[in-house]
Amino acid sequence: MSQRLEGKVAVITGGASGLGEASARLFVSAGAHVVIADVQEERGKGLAAELGRAARFQPTNVTREAEIAAAVDLAIDEW
Repeated sequence: MSQRLEGKVAVITGGASGLGEASARLFVSAGAHVVIADVQEERGKGLAAELGRAARFQPTNVTREAEIAAAVDLAIDEW
């Protein structure tokens, strides 16, 4: 796949499964770095480990503003 997202960073809510997981995989394969933001901690950690250096997991409940901010802060701090 082309590296059309190289240098880009995405925070993907619901990123541990379903469409979010598929998006995280696609973004990484296209060169992006991703923060997987999800309440499914075990799945999110596993996916981040599988995707390697381009991915991080942040436990996130999207109904809590502070947790969304923490996911964004992680993206900024890492990349």
